[in-house]
Amino acid sequence: MTRHTPQSTLSVVRKWLVLALVFVSCGPAVATAPKVTPSALPSALPVAVSAAPSAVPQASPTPAPACGERSAGPVPDGWTCAEATKVDLDGDGWPDVFVVFARTAPADGENWRARIALTAGPTYEIGFAADVEDVGSMIRGLVDVDRDGRDDVLVELARGASTEVVGVFGLGRSGLTQAAYQDGTKARLLFAGSARHGAAVECRSQSGRAELVLRGISNYTADDQWDWSESVYTWSSKVLVLTSQRKGVIKVPHPFDPPPNEDAFWSFRCFGVDLY
Repeated sequence: MTRHTPQSTLSVVRKWLVLALVFVSCGPAVATAPKVTPSALPSALPVAVSAAPSAVPQASPTPAPACGERSAGPVPDGWTCAEATKVDLDGDGWPDVFVVFARTAPADGENWRARIALTAGPTYEIGFAADVEDVGSMIRGLVDVDRDGRDDVLVELARGASTEVVGVFGLGRSGLTQAAYQDGTKARLLFAGSARHGAAVECRSQSGRAELVLRGISNYTADDQWDWSESVYTWSSKVLVLTSQRKGVIKVPHPFDPPPNEDAFWSFRCFGVDLY
C-alpha cells in the first residue's frame, strides 16, 4: 500500500482546481451563426419587379366605332362623327353603313368626309365640300337614283334662305363616289325657292333608262310672266350625261300669279323620295 505525502496531495488538488476554473470560464463550445443584416439575406422575389415579364399581356384600347355603329370603323384623328345610316349600297341585300364625318382640327382640304363600310366587302372614304349648320340631319334620303339596283344616299350640301342643295353618294366603278357632271364638277342639285323663283329636281325612267331632270323658273323679267328652263341627264355609273335642254316662257293672267303645275318647279321628287 502506497502512502502519499501531504505535499503530493496538495499538488493534485491544485491541478483539479485549475481545470475546474478553466471549464467554468470557457464553458462548452457552442457554434453560433454569424449575424447578418436583412439586406444580406437572399430575396424570394426579384428586386426589380417591373423588369419581370407580365403574365397577362397589356392590350391596347379599342377605338370606339363611328357613331356607335360597330361595323363603321373608328373615327379618324381630327374628325367627329356627324351622322350615320344603314343602306344597301352594293345591292347584295345586306345593309351597309354610310357615315358622314365633320372636321374638328383646322387643316387644308375638305371639311367633310363620307365613308361606306360594306358588310361583305371593303371600306371606302372620300372628302367632299359642304356648308351646313345642322350636322345631325345631313342625310336627306336613301334612293336608287340611277336604277342600277344599288341604293344611293342624298346628303345636304348647303341651305339658303329658301333653297337647299343636295349631293348624291353611291358605289361607283372605283368605290364610294359623289355624283358629278361629265366635266368632273360635282353635281349640286338645287331645289325649292321663294315666291319669285324656284328650282326642282326630278328622277324618272324613260325607255328603260334612268334620267335626272333639273328645272328652274323665275318672274324677274316681268311680273306677269315666268321664264323657265329644263336640263335632262342620263346616268353613266355616277356621272350625269347631258342629253337635252330647253327653255320657255309662261304667261299668267295677273302679276305675280303662280305658274300652273307649281310642283314641277319647286320640289325634289325621286322615285318615291320627296324633299321639301
